[in-house]
Amino acid sequence: MKYYSLKKIIFIGLIYTLTFVFNSCTEEFLTVTPEHYETEGTFFKTEDDFQNATIAVYADLQDYINSAHFLEEGRSDNTMYDNHLDQGGLGGSNEWGFMDQFRVTPNSTLFSNAWNTLYTGIKNANVTLSYLSEADIDQNVAKQLEGELRFFRAYFHFVAVRYWGDIPLLTEPITTADEAYSITQTSAADVYNAIISDTEFAISVLPESYDSGNKGRVTKWAAKTMLAKVYMTRQDFDKAKTELEDIVNSNQFELLDNYADIFNPENKNHAESIFEAQYKEGSEGEASNFIYQFAPVGSRGTVILGPESGNGNGKNIPTLDMIDAYEDGDLRKDISVTYFDRPSDPLYYVKKYDHDTDPDFPRTNDNWPIYRYADVLLMLAESLNEQSYQTGLPFDLLNEVRERATLGPLTSTDIPNQEAFRTAIAQERRVELAFENHRWFDLVRTGKAVEVMTAFGMKEKANPTLTPPDFLPYDEESFVLDETELLYPLPSNELVINPNLTQNQGY
Repeated sequence: MKYYSLKKIIFIGLIYTLTFVFNSCTEEFLTVTPEHYETEGTFFKTEDDFQNATIAVYADLQDYINSAHFLEEGRSDNTMYDNHLDQGGLGGSNEWGFMDQFRVTPNSTLFSNAWNTLYTGIKNANVTLSYLSEADIDQNVAKQLEGELRFFRAYFHFVAVRYWGDIPLLTEPITTADEAYSITQTSAADVYNAIISDTEFAISVLPESYDSGNKGRVTKWAAKTMLAKVYMTRQDFDKAKTELEDIVNSNQFELLDNYADIFNPENKNHAESIFEAQYKEGSEGEASNFIYQFAPVGSRGTVILGPESGNGNGKNIPTLDMIDAYEDGDLRKDISVTYFDRPSDPLYYVKKYDHDTDPDFPRTNDNWPIYRYADVLLMLAESLNEQSYQTGLPFDLLNEVRERATLGPLTSTDIPNQEAFRTAIAQERRVELAFENHRWFDLVRTGKAVEVMTAFGMKEKANPTLTPPDFLPYDEESFVLDETELLYPLPSNELVINPNLTQNQGY
């Protein structure tokens, strides 16, 4: 198959701006198009057109990953935000601090930005799918593209349903204002059924691997991993086990010997990688910037190379509780985090994505790991334990991950029952997958979020990771949450645009 560069994304994006999407309503439409401009009607003709339109949805994945840490990792006990103000008022914005302390309101742009990003991806997948169904192209190619697009439609819905619960389920393009204003929420249960349907279709048609020119595209194994995560979230551990066993028994993946190699940009799409968000260093607009987001405020020239605009934003700063989670001798700690001895407020920062090489621009070559084999092994161990406590395979899977970290094996003496194994898996997932956007979803799906975050809040207030900012000091309202805050509020502007939407309880 021909390789289709992400450089064509901008062109496709211009086409998609002509497509109506429900969160940007307007009554007036361009009715006359000059002949030298592409429209949907003239664009969706050739195989190249459909390949390029599908690749454009991978760009939507980039957009989501660029800021997913706010609502996922940063919501958990793993990270917080650097509100250091000695560098000309730089550092975390007020919204980050309110998010961290469970004091957000529906007006936060964090929610509206996430909503727009996810539904733009869903919209773009739906538009291409609507033309693909009638496309006069090779049907094998068409089936693969349909599999990729339905994977992404499922993926974005899966994120959204875990953020907001009952959400609009969109499986067709929105083409008129009347359609946009009539959108309603679908029950989370029905959204999950649609996610499962899309993902099962993707599994049935996607290849197991690609040639070197197409590495990074969605495979059957990526779809199986997502389906397993859906089942884990739904507490259907038997079905999750089936998908996870298929991945393990495929012999397509293995743990890398060196944990650091997982994140090395020179080693992308490696033997442990099941699916990564793809980035490419350079001026084409496909670079990542994670270390520039995560580097401490005031760290330019020490942590990062870049210009004044890349001075470090202090996002996703590891908490002291996260640092304490690493066992003595765990080699993952020094690969995942490191210390910045800032004179007035020293702190740790995320090191996994610290590979900047360009002193002139804040852009890097790091991919973002979405699904990898260690995650699969730990989910399989968890699903087996949820069916019954057993001392064989679940321990082997858990210890395989620990062995790479140079930690000793755990036995039934260390973990004597099912509940203790749950605790051990949660701990191992936390340190193995730290700063990869798994922790918050893990806490919610296992029913531990309120308990863990309440305990974390008490610890954080007693011994702060960083001095809280003057505009948001710790008080009796900081880190106070209940079950209603396991879902985010729907963005206020969406409820204004569409009165058919109902706000989540507690907001």
